[in-house]
Amino acid sequence: MGKLEIFMKGYLNGGIKITFLDNLFVIGAYINYDYNNNVIVILPMGGPVDRELFIPLSAIKTIGPCSINTYDCLEDD
Repeated sequence: MGKLEIFMKGYLNGGIKITFLDNLFVIGAYINYDYNNNVIVILPMGGPVDRELFIPLSAIKTIGPCSINTYDCLEDD
């Protein structure tokens, strides 16, 4: 079995803001990526620690960095 490349290496274990196709968004810590199903796994802010959120790539409009301490998200220009 070959070594898998980390999806979005710079975002791993950091704050992330994901905006969905309907413009709703979620802020959390990016913890994993499921290669078999093309799903991003994050721990959303404000929820129980053991509640991972699985987000299919097909539902995502934009992905950007976000400070999970202050909710200070960087907007794309």
